[in-house]
Amino acid sequence: MEYYSEDKGRELREAFEERTLHWPMVTVRRMYGCPAYLADGKLFAFLVTDGVVITQMRKRDREITASAFTTAPFKAGEREIARWVIITLEDVKQLNRLMKLVKNSYETVLQN
Repeated sequence: MEYYSEDKGRELREAFEERTLHWPMVTVRRMYGCPAYLADGKLFAFLVTDGVVITQMRKRDREITASAFTTAPFKAGEREIARWVIITLEDVKQLNRLMKLVKNSYETVLQN
């Protein structure tokens, strides 16, 4: 299963990296064929073709986000990872609305 296409996701990737790569200890690598973002070696987010997967979200934030965006738990093959939330974006401009959640995920992995 292909989760990410650079041809379709390039604009989102560039916008995401513009906002995150300057944060301390952030690196990028490929996971599940997707650009994945780590803080001090711990995964806090990655991109899929039409959205962002945030790996550390509080239950309340998942509920609020689900009322504003199309969301789903991430599936790695047959295995569902319920804590990892895929947030589908209709337009790259919507990324700004998610950046607080991305930053929270980043800060959470640094604390653990």
